[in-house]
Amino acid sequence: MPAPVRHLTARILPRWRLPAVDHHTLALRAVFFLGVCVLCWPVQAYGLNSTFLEGGMAEGVLVAAPLLFQLALLRYYVLRHLHPRPWRVLVPGALGGVLLLASALQAYDLYMYAFGKDGTVTVVEERTREVTRGADPKTTCLVELPDGEREELRGSDPCPGPPGERFLAVYDPANRVAPSLGTVAALDPGAAMGLGAGGMAVMAVTVAVVVRRTEDEEPSGLERSSS
Repeated sequence: MPAPVRHLTARILPRWRLPAVDHHTLALRAVFFLGVCVLCWPVQAYGLNSTFLEGGMAEGVLVAAPLLFQLALLRYYVLRHLHPRPWRVLVPGALGGVLLLASALQAYDLYMYAFGKDGTVTVVEERTREVTRGADPKTTCLVELPDGEREELRGSDPCPGPPGERFLAVYDPANRVAPSLGTVAALDPGAAMGLGAGGMAVMAVTVAVVVRRTEDEEPSGLERSSS
């Protein structure tokens, strides 16, 4: 990190300075960090796919806050003792966070594959509303589900047919996520699982390298303390 930025960071975040730790303690921190990554994933998936959030600030907070928290935890909790350039290790950590975010973006297919059901929905009406002032209006399609509930189809598209027409769709009996046209068999849960596994693998390798580096540097640190 450039010297001016490093000095500014030291002034703004003086309390984040942590003493050097042995690799056993760091290993526990690494496990804790990976656990946080696992717990943040469903929060991001909920923010991206829930029908209870109609975009806006709430969705942005649930998506961005976990990613920023992961990076802050990695930088100031796991990597704080590394010198002179911990930012080199932070880059793959950021990549892992982005992969987890991409996995959360694809979580709809995974959730519906596990909990969704095939059914016939009936078009009720097409709705157009202004989400953001000055932006193009959002068009959605309201349908009636097999259980009698009414939900908007996933996405911002016109209705596939006139009111009263019926279509095959995948819906959530618990109404946590919006229905979509198609069948459960046509969903692709592998994308979410692959991206999620890739993100966790990158995170695990990153913290493993940190723990290994600490273990390698311990003897020299002990020699300096004994001398």
